[in-house]
Amino acid sequence: MDKLYKSLMRGSEGAEITWRAEWVKAAAAQNDLFAIVEAIPTVRQIARQALQQELQQRQKNIDIDNVYINITDQSNEIERRPSGKLSEVLLHCLDNNVLPSYLAGGGDGVFHLPDTVGEQMRVKGFSIIEAEEAITYTLRNLESSLRSEMTKYWAAPVKVATTEKTGLTNKQALQQAYNVVLTAELSLKAMAGFLDHGMATRYCYLLNLENGAGAYNVVVSPESDSRTSLVPGFVLDNSMRADPQMKLLNEPTGYVIHTPGNGFEYFARNLDVHATLLARVSASGSKIAFPKATQSVSAHCVDAYLKGQLETLASLMRDRKGQTRAFSRVLQDNQMLSVMRADIGRRFDQVQAELKRTEWPLWLKNGGNTLQQRYVELEHSMEKYHSDYRVVFDRCFSFKDYVLRCFSEWAMSALGEQLEAETIKVRSVHKMQLGGRTLEQVDNRTLTEFIIFGLHDEGYKAEISLTGMPPGSKLSAAALEQWLNNINVRSQFVSSLSADPSPEFAQAYRDHLHSNIEFALFVARHSGIFSETEAKVIERALAGDSSVSIRGLKLSLQIPGPALKGVMVFQAPETRNYLVYLITPAGKSVFMTFADAFALNKWFESAMTADRQYAASLIHPDYLHDAGSLRGASRHSTHYLYKLDTQYSDLFPNGTAPLLNDVKVAYQSELALHKTIAPAPYRYLGIEPRKRYARLNTELKALSTVEARDNAFPSFERFTHDAVKQNLESLLRSRGRNIEINPDQIIVQTDDFQKSVTDLLIEGLSFEAANPAYPSKYDPRYFLTDGHPAIDQLDIRDLSSLSKTFRPGDRYTEMLNTDYLDGKHPGYAFKRAVHAKKIRCQMHYDLLSNYIDGRFGSDIFLALQRVVGNLKEDVYHYPINDSSAEGDEGLYEFNIGKTGLTKSRDRTVAGVYILRMNILGQFHDWLYTPDAPDGVAYRPINDFIPSIRFQYGPMRDYYFDRVAIVDQKVINDYFDDLAASGKPLPPVKTQERAKLNNLFTFHDRRVRRALSDIDERTTSLKEVIAGLVYDGLIKVVNVISLAVPPIGSVAVAVQMMKSVYDGAQAQRRGDYSAALGYGADALIGLFTLGQAATAGASAEVIKQVTNVQRSFLGLVDDARSAAQFVAEAAGHKAADQQLIDFFTELMKDRATSISQTIVR
Repeated sequence: MDKLYKSLMRGSEGAEITWRAEWVKAAAAQNDLFAIVEAIPTVRQIARQALQQELQQRQKNIDIDNVYINITDQSNEIERRPSGKLSEVLLHCLDNNVLPSYLAGGGDGVFHLPDTVGEQMRVKGFSIIEAEEAITYTLRNLESSLRSEMTKYWAAPVKVATTEKTGLTNKQALQQAYNVVLTAELSLKAMAGFLDHGMATRYCYLLNLENGAGAYNVVVSPESDSRTSLVPGFVLDNSMRADPQMKLLNEPTGYVIHTPGNGFEYFARNLDVHATLLARVSASGSKIAFPKATQSVSAHCVDAYLKGQLETLASLMRDRKGQTRAFSRVLQDNQMLSVMRADIGRRFDQVQAELKRTEWPLWLKNGGNTLQQRYVELEHSMEKYHSDYRVVFDRCFSFKDYVLRCFSEWAMSALGEQLEAETIKVRSVHKMQLGGRTLEQVDNRTLTEFIIFGLHDEGYKAEISLTGMPPGSKLSAAALEQWLNNINVRSQFVSSLSADPSPEFAQAYRDHLHSNIEFALFVARHSGIFSETEAKVIERALAGDSSVSIRGLKLSLQIPGPALKGVMVFQAPETRNYLVYLITPAGKSVFMTFADAFALNKWFESAMTADRQYAASLIHPDYLHDAGSLRGASRHSTHYLYKLDTQYSDLFPNGTAPLLNDVKVAYQSELALHKTIAPAPYRYLGIEPRKRYARLNTELKALSTVEARDNAFPSFERFTHDAVKQNLESLLRSRGRNIEINPDQIIVQTDDFQKSVTDLLIEGLSFEAANPAYPSKYDPRYFLTDGHPAIDQLDIRDLSSLSKTFRPGDRYTEMLNTDYLDGKHPGYAFKRAVHAKKIRCQMHYDLLSNYIDGRFGSDIFLALQRVVGNLKEDVYHYPINDSSAEGDEGLYEFNIGKTGLTKSRDRTVAGVYILRMNILGQFHDWLYTPDAPDGVAYRPINDFIPSIRFQYGPMRDYYFDRVAIVDQKVINDYFDDLAASGKPLPPVKTQERAKLNNLFTFHDRRVRRALSDIDERTTSLKEVIAGLVYDGLIKVVNVISLAVPPIGSVAVAVQMMKSVYDGAQAQRRGDYSAALGYGADALIGLFTLGQAATAGASAEVIKQVTNVQRSFLGLVDDARSAAQFVAEAAGHKAADQQLIDFFTELMKDRATSISQTIVR
């Protein structure tokens, strides 16, 4: 496990974190800083603007992009007579350091079209001499124009005002961002062992002082070029002396200095600080002074950089000789504060190297300078080639880049604008009428996300609105819809992928793979994993020695598939061991040795079984369906068991060097992986069915949210709390006291327990109150907590009577009967309609998902779609034929048990149904198994009995949990008999009396089932109700938390959708753990965050909450219930008060969700 450090970064002070996680946050801080700088108008923009203004001053109404300078004589001083658009001529002169000199009487002129000198095309009233003068004036005054624009920009308010930047100018925002970068650098430096955490915290405090009270500036005289000086440098004085100049003392009080190129350094004495800095100054006779800081450290640094920016501009404009690059690019580098950016890059590279050294193994630490230097060189080479490969890889396979490019090209073509999809936000509102009410599903997405998600089908379009466009943009909702109406970027992206690797990709991959293997071989050789003989075997193989066999591992499948990705097994006559190159689950390239094939297979089988995502990264996507057996003691703890073939495949049968021959294999594997973004069945669906799939996702999100949030059974805790609150408030009103009661803050204390009134009633505890005529100090009593108002009118005898007579369980049952089953209840029709629509919607959505996953062909797909589509949603009671005949096409209850068992009463598997289809005169029975552990929603009925007999699988538990409690003993015995008997049995048959015609009846069936389980419970009522509510919440979180859902449900398809997000977005908006069925893990994560908040990191905790977790919080309306669910998910029986308090605070800070469902 990676070592944990305490962070010093702003917003996460004290949080325990790995240095790599801190590095990611530091990189994000740098990007925020650079974004402010990159928003400065470019040199070319300023030059163009200056020319346009100069023309306006001369009263010339000229569009510099639509008039052309054309010349006739091509031989006379052609370098000073450039042709083209007026704007292009300006930039040409700037880049080439020339002033124009045209031939006034020789045909040179300004025209409306290029490549013409015809008089009829000449621009009237604007001569070539006037154009020359305007360009010359603009170029000679460019320095002034650049200075003016830079000054204006730094004084202007920030354009994108976040909470932290409200009211700031760009310069102030830059100071703030630079402070965050400095703090991140100090935090990482401390993690590298620069200082212990306590001292680092002290210097971090000094660093962040607004007035610079703990700092001195570094001043070098005479001043050197800002591009090479020690400025901006500063010293942090641990003693916080107030002297106007830092006195040089031989006292070890502690100083931290920060200078360009070296970053943070610690010195005990400031004499050493002075001597070290003086040695670094190149010019002899230089002097260094340390005046007291008069402003914050970050403000001092930013001022120095901006001063250097202007000084460099003046220097460049004075002396342009020797420039080999286009001058506008040289100026642009200065405009972008390249000195600051380069210095930050060097400093962080240095810190990263120091951090990596802290993780060096002993063999490397003790290996000597030569060995260490070679290790660093190979590691740097590997990282460089990996970075180069990722650039080329993204060019070939980046889905996000493809979407951004498609939109950009369309915007330029259709609107004539350069727009950025990531900065534009789309709000979509989809409305549904149900049970006399209106459901509104509101989704907030970036335009990138919305383009990927797509439009709804005709007749169900959502209302969309756009924000974040530049002022005056022509982009509108109508224009966007018109473009998206007949395209699907997922399908287009997959179709655009090349079937073969480009030469550029091939070379980048070879370099990447070779550097990985070379580094891994170096580590294996010097760490003792390989003997020298074994290391030389690998070297020979890399050189193309055909005597070394290179083979791959394959899964044991009925239809053999390709070898596992990235795994090479080397063998040679002189070594008995299997030498294996592989990528570990942590993503590192390593060599390992195995004594025999059994040990080799066992390692891979165990690693793949333990990590489904690791297995998916190795297995070809086309074989992932069949590659693994689903195992698990219960449906809540499942895994896939993988078996490898004992026969290895020859990867390079022709004896060619693997690094030459492996490119096509690697490319084809990536190609197959990226095609899962839009699998073949999805592409063949057509435009309207794909839009329908998007709309079904939206409706399922809305219906699931309402069912879990508004129409769900209340938690037992919440119901009891509200009921006793109402009871006590009514009692006190009868005694003349009108007050709001919180039963959680009324604590009853007896000799046996001390509990809140709510917990007392939930747990069914009772107590006897003493006779007030004979009081003693041991009598039961109650007291109030957390500032609850005094309630003298409430006697302990009232609470004793309540504990014996309240019976929350009976009240809960009564509530279900009146609020959920009574047709006269105001909310009954709405609850019934929502549940019916949600069942149909989920059936259709699961049907499309399974079809896209390749679970069945189009004939089954169409027949299943017909059965679901024919189900009714109305109040009519359709007659049911009380017959045991199999019946015709339709939906049926799934009733199970021994022969004859169903005659007296059906044992129904709730929520699982049989769909009976008639295809070309033949009946086919399929099971609908929503939320099954294997992700398969539709399966042949013949799969049922084998799934029960397979004792290592979770399906038995899945079916068993859906049987009513009263039937579970009988069904458990039935399952045992099935498992014990190996003889063939006919599949479960449909019966006409179990046919379901009307989805409106499903709501009542669900409530009656809950009442039955409550009556027959063998555990506490609290556990039964918690099971009903908790499972529903987890399922809904899996549906509603994603802005861009994956297509289908294959694990690798889900993983591929992560490529839509970068950095922190991947955690906040693209948390696909729920889509993989890991909703419970998200709740366990909330429990961990709650513990962190208790330790004092609550501010940072709120920032860390993912969208999956926020979706959960949006469904639970009170902190007590949320805390209880999360505690149980983490394996605790009850939530303590600290966890409840954490959720109380967290739910006050609910950020705007990407999804919102409104009922009107």
